Amino acid sequence: MVSIIISAYYLYSGYKQENELSDMASEVDCGDFQHLPYRLMEVKTRKLSDASRTDPTVLVFVESQYSSLGQDIIMILESSRFQYHIEIAPGKGDLPALIEKTRGKYILIIYENILKYINMDSWNRSLLDKYCVEYGVGVIGFHKTSEKSLQSFQLKGFPFSVYGNLAVKDCCINPHSPLLHVTRSSKLEKGSLPGTDWTIFQINHSAYQPVIFAKVKTPENLSPPLPKGAFYATVIHDLGLHDGIHRVLFGSNLNFWLHKLIFIDAVSFLSGKRLTLSLDRYILVDIDDIFVGKEGTRMNTNDVKVRLFISKFGSSLSRFV
Repeated sequence: MVSIIISAYYLYSGYKQENELSDMASEVDCGDFQHLPYRLMEVKTRKLSDASRTDPTVLVFVESQYSSLGQDIIMILESSRFQYHIEIAPGKGDLPALIEKTRGKYILIIYENILKYINMDSWNRSLLDKYCVEYGVGVIGFHKTSEKSLQSFQLKGFPFSVYGNLAVKDCCINPHSPLLHVTRSSKLEKGSLPGTDWTIFQINHSAYQPVIFAKVKTPENLSPPLPKGAFYATVIHDLGLHDGIHRVLFGSNLNFWLHKLIFIDAVSFLSGKRLTLSLDRYILVDIDDIFVGKEGTRMNTNDVKVRLFISKFGSSLSRFV
């Protein structure tokens, strides 16, 4: 998993585009957190309930068994060796059984399309929310825009606005987010992020904390237009202060390498660290090449020095991973 993420980082670095000089001169630096339009101080979150009351299984609601984002979610859960159960997201149908006797069957709920959760009928939504509150279960959701034109609207039941189908750039991480575990809040270099279907969240409420920021490439095209060079949240954390349910909402899919890290961290945090990856890193050296390799292929002094250099360079990547 770590090698995949590191490879993704280098691929991401390879396609970054340089900003125009005029834009660079007028925009806020990605590292200037004091200029961000959010409160970034450490906040107290509502504690998750005792996670031992639930089985360590993730319930994943997908659009279909062939949806690309759903497959990406399952791939990460499988590679992390987390147990999961897949369900097709019901329109207005019944939910699967959430409780067996007095024990919760799922430690976390993931929606490939968060609108399926938001637009549930009131009966099933109340059942699901009651389960989440009673058993301390969090929700992860991805916002998917349904049209190609620019969109601006408010999510039903949430005190913030969203803008959809945007191209964004210059990513930053909130260093005070309680989600961070594998991810480090180091400053990231500027560059365009993949895709033109991003959603940004415009929030101004203490119960919601941004996790990742980015700038909109063409904010003047929105109605009303957004300030040029300002940062907006692309991933937000509902701290559970309003209704007792922690939620993490992504404004895009998992194609962006940093979203994969934040997704892993969100699973870890919302599961009370029961589903988490170790921070230990290992380097594998094939000693067969030293002792039994063919003449001319065995490791020599220079080979060993190169491997030592790689190990030192690899450890410096820990600020990103």
